[in-house]
Amino acid sequence: MEETVTHKGIIGILLALAMTVSVFSGACDPAKNTHAADDYHTWSQKDDRWAGTSMGGSSVRESGCYITSIAMVAAASGARDTESFNPGVFAQQLNSIGAFSWDGGLASWASVNTVIPEVRIETANLSFSSGSREGKASEMKSWLDKGMYVICNVGGHWVYVDSISGSDIIMADPAKIETDLYSVYNDIYCYQVLSGKNPYGTVSGAEVTFTETTAFSEAATTTSAATAITSTTTSATAANAVTTTVSSSENTAVSTTAVESELAIDTALLTAPLSVIEKAVPANSETSQTTTAATTTTEAETSTSIASVLPTGEYYYSGTETSAVLSEMDSESTVVTTIKNGEIVFVTKTIGEFGCININGSDAWVKLSELTYAGEAKSLTAGDINGDGKSDTVDLALLNDYIRSCEELPEGVSILRRCEIEAADISNDGMIDNDDVMLFLMHICK
Repeated sequence: MEETVTHKGIIGILLALAMTVSVFSGACDPAKNTHAADDYHTWSQKDDRWAGTSMGGSSVRESGCYITSIAMVAAASGARDTESFNPGVFAQQLNSIGAFSWDGGLASWASVNTVIPEVRIETANLSFSSGSREGKASEMKSWLDKGMYVICNVGGHWVYVDSISGSDIIMADPAKIETDLYSVYNDIYCYQVLSGKNPYGTVSGAEVTFTETTAFSEAATTTSAATAITSTTTSATAANAVTTTVSSSENTAVSTTAVESELAIDTALLTAPLSVIEKAVPANSETSQTTTAATTTTEAETSTSIASVLPTGEYYYSGTETSAVLSEMDSESTVVTTIKNGEIVFVTKTIGEFGCININGSDAWVKLSELTYAGEAKSLTAGDINGDGKSDTVDLALLNDYIRSCEELPEGVSILRRCEIEAADISNDGMIDNDDVMLFLMHICK
């Protein structure tokens, strides 16, 4: 018995020494501790390592869901490794070419391809031909089956579509840890299709074998042929098998960027400012202009409308009641504040009937159907706030009303347009205050 206890004691000491050695070994290996590759699925726009990185006049924390989702595409397709690349690096690279607008949006989608040549945004925002969850999942999966990558907008917020099975959509969310899309979000409003270095569904470094069969489309009005390409990886797992259908004019190995010809989208859309086509409108919405792109699926030919959105910019409320400002793009969500008659907000992006505005530093939503678009900014001279060609007591009254309203209204709601505020800044110091009032009085009393 004594020998057994002693034997166990020796074994325990040896195990403790082994664990101690392994701990110190890890601690003394800086490469292991500081350069370990991230899992791109866990990339968050709120990560302290890059959350503060600027994006024009915004930051990754505030506006980085879109570029974080695209960064995931770059990593998933093997275009970038996760040891030297992440959303912060991506944001810095985009900053270096002046890609961001003042609100943190991309001035041109083509800037993505400039920074990461292997990744390309192949479509503008696509609306769905189906309103059901199953239909939307099927439409996006048809692109995954072609080897493309998909990111989707769940209400002013972009997420990366990791996989789809039936109506179940698994996502990588730049703002949340949940992966089941519909357990977190009620709906998907639009989506984008991207190509990467390797087709979707292939593991990094896997070889891809293409078997080609050429089939001519009866509906084609040109002599171009659609090439059906079956792509399978050498991996033994069924998850790595993918069927890809793309367009090609030659019987050679085809890259994913060849899908551009199948999309039949005006390339001008790919370089247009996001203020022109930032969000897609649901197919049943009325808009003044629409651009239609025909897309082909492996099941049936469907037409997907790419609709130009309601314009961004200043909107005002002219009703007799109030218009609610909502915390989410949902009529049942929390009311953040209200807009009264004559009050103005600046809409930075639109999805369907909803417009995104900034209230006290946070995104909020308004129903654009309740508001009126103010149009392009007017050209006003200093002191002529109402644009009647002179500076007088009427303008002074407007100035005083504006200063008083700033103490009452939340940041983001105003009684003057931006061009009118600029005209009220007589002192030209970037602030509207009593200095401007004094200058007005001196001018009027002359």
